Amino acid sequence: MIRTILVNAALLLGLASASAGCSRAQVVCDIICECEHCSDEDEIQTCEQFATRESVADAYDCGDAWATYTTCIEEQGKCDEKEARYSTINDNNNDVCEDEKNALDSCIDAASAHGGARF
Repeated sequence: MIRTILVNAALLLGLASASAGCSRAQVVCDIICECEHCSDEDEIQTCEQFATRESVADAYDCGDAWATYTTCIEEQGKCDEKEARYSTINDNNNDVCEDEKNALDSCIDAASAHGGARF
């Protein structure tokens, strides 16, 4: 019985850690790679790019701007299943998340002594 309790506790702790560790970068990466059918290597590269952007945003205290930008990607992006391409570009060739991306870039620029990093 004690063993069952310990196993269940470990399982719950593992699930809590896994859900707490799911970053906005991982959410966006998963959405993109699901649409684009990423190979393992492509998924690693895509996720690393988003994780780096998230780390930079966090380092410059721009987490809110990052969350807003990635939420836009998640909610406004579209998957072209025929071409297996995920994009936030609309039919008028405008990026629907451009304002959010610019706000993130501005936040990073304002906090950086070197003018920020462009992605």
